[in-house]
Amino acid sequence: MKSSRALMLALALSTLYSLGVGLLGPVYPIFVINRFSATIMDLGFLYALFCGVTALFKVIAGKLTDIYGRERIFFTGVMMGALCSLGYVYVPNITSLYVIELLFGVSYALQRPAILAIMADLSERKKRGTILGIFESMYDITEAAAALLSTVIATKIGFEALFFICSGCQATTGIFVLKYKR
Repeated sequence: MKSSRALMLALALSTLYSLGVGLLGPVYPIFVINRFSATIMDLGFLYALFCGVTALFKVIAGKLTDIYGRERIFFTGVMMGALCSLGYVYVPNITSLYVIELLFGVSYALQRPAILAIMADLSERKKRGTILGIFESMYDITEAAAALLSTVIATKIGFEALFFICSGCQATTGIFVLKYKR
């Protein structure tokens, strides 16, 4: 029983979690260049800022996960990510975009150790690798589908709608985790 419940939760979390982030990836550079007349150098610096902040804060986030609980830290991270996604709609200039990327890096750092700990907790010791493998595979499959979907949404409806959808997926993932905990 625990195994099938864990598998379903892993699939649901992976799908929602991946949609929240995966929809942004392929069209983000186009948004930045079109909206701010940014350079390729700006794109590189924005991505480096995100990755650097994420890397620096993952250790701290892992410690916070151990102290305050996986679900609470994951919820904080995805809600922060949801706000950052909404921030793209209202960002007035490239300098503000750097601030959003910094905050998004912290958000992702909070999410990743916590979600991996949640997945490890969901699985039985003998099937832990299988559950983590399923989680990661669903994450990648959803991200691939999200890449296609994001291009359709951005071209047919617009970037703002895309950012609202990303924010909604992230917030739903956080709520889903809190409901599971109860």
